[in-house]
Amino acid sequence: MPVKLTIRDRELIRGETFYDPNFAQLAVMDGKGITIDLSLDEIEDVQGYVAAEANHTKNARLEKELDRLFDKLQSYLDKYEDQNE
Repeated sequence: MPVKLTIRDRELIRGETFYDPNFAQLAVMDGKGITIDLSLDEIEDVQGYVAAEANHTKNARLEKELDRLFDKLQSYLDKYEDQNE
């Protein structure tokens, strides 16, 4: 599934979570952001790492950014579920 992220989203995943530090290294530039093909399982995995960091950070601004990213990833999962109904 093609997932569109901002450069900041990629930086958050790479730098603020324990997910793969090479995440989206081969992503395609798409305007001001990137597009990367992820499976539903990969989206859920990234979401888990994002949620874990959001729940453990003491930085309110970072928590807000991670929560926004979590919601963005959830929208892709929701879109897939809607297509299957």
